[in-house]
Amino acid sequence: MLRFKTLPLSWLCDLLYLLFSPLVVIGWLILSRFMTRDKYRRGFFQKLGSVERREGEARSLWVHAVSVGEVLTAAPLVEALGGAFDGWDVSMSVSTPTGFDAARKRLPGTKVFYAPFDLSPLVARTFSRRRPDALVLLELEVWPNFLLEARRRGVPVLIANGRLSGGSSDRYSRTGFLGRWLFSMVDRVAAQNEAYADRFKELGVEPGRIEVLGNLKHDREVGVSAADAAELRAGMGWSEGELVMVGGCTHPGEESILLGILSRLQGEHPGLRLVLAPRHVERLAGETPAGWVPQDDTERSFTMWSGWPAGAGEALGDSVLVVDTVGDLERIYSIADLAVVGGSFVPHGGHNVLEPASLSRAVLFGPHTANFEDEVSLLLAGRGGILARDPEELEKAVAELLGNAEELEKMGQRARETFSGLSGAVERHVEWI
Repeated sequence: MLRFKTLPLSWLCDLLYLLFSPLVVIGWLILSRFMTRDKYRRGFFQKLGSVERREGEARSLWVHAVSVGEVLTAAPLVEALGGAFDGWDVSMSVSTPTGFDAARKRLPGTKVFYAPFDLSPLVARTFSRRRPDALVLLELEVWPNFLLEARRRGVPVLIANGRLSGGSSDRYSRTGFLGRWLFSMVDRVAAQNEAYADRFKELGVEPGRIEVLGNLKHDREVGVSAADAAELRAGMGWSEGELVMVGGCTHPGEESILLGILSRLQGEHPGLRLVLAPRHVERLAGETPAGWVPQDDTERSFTMWSGWPAGAGEALGDSVLVVDTVGDLERIYSIADLAVVGGSFVPHGGHNVLEPASLSRAVLFGPHTANFEDEVSLLLAGRGGILARDPEELEKAVAELLGNAEELEKMGQRARETFSGLSGAVERHVEWI
């Protein structure tokens, strides 16, 4: 009976997708050069529901993570679930090629596949082939047909590491009853904090179905040892007397800010070096790092990370290193003396300030950190980070740290202490699931 009640809703969703799809499909096939770009071809047939059929009668737990960030966040949980749910088949789906590659590398013993497009026949086919007993969605991946298919099959849907920003909450609220209907199909939510929990309640999730379990990112194991970092830095030809500033997850405009700071501070600190790791490396296909240099700045030499012959003994000198690969940010942060986290000097909402903190690095960030309010507050309270309200404040803070080696080291230690005090979310999630 439930199947017949929910099928019309799936058909309505499909109709809405199809009504809006012509422009989307044309833009995808032509503007994105679908036939020539590997990132759009990979996993295409799996997204149509042609995933490997799960064999055997073991119970199945399906974890969905969109891309690289969610995959790395979910990895410790997936590993813990594999140990706690003895005899269960724990698998992971992703939506992007970079997420797929990260999952295969990080979880070599886990079945990884592409999630289907949210059209009811494709979703139904994937569910039939994977036969899940429970579905765990990372952070906030709620798609109508996904949830409707789970409801029809009696598969409980759990949102782990639940995150609902003010902007996302407002957008769902503007849809009125549709947003509340969507979230009513979620069985349980493990929110990262009380603020997110309140937003889930406002969108229709019953309070009794929500628990605050912390952020899984805080339980992430550091994957780079001090020895590994020292070896990598030595291979770059950077000595202890040189100071490395890493701009991580930078957005358009932020690279120019850091390059300007580099130029103005190198006179007093000639050993200052800069590494830039753009958030979206595909930007480099259409722009060159030379275009980031401020007009009144001197000419700069840039070295691309993918082309640098690691271990060949080629010293980088004062060349600016540009990270043009995905999944290497932790290694890059490990060689830093101080880290500037991007997405925070432009109105984006910031990125994970605890990633460099976990490596005992002093962390600096701008005013736009709405996506990581709790983490920023904790770092500031523990004096492991500095909030710079504009590029001028950032330059002043960097200059002061470069001139005070003792404070720079102590700030990194305090950042690490802040990170270490936030563990336990994985264990709480396993018990909750």
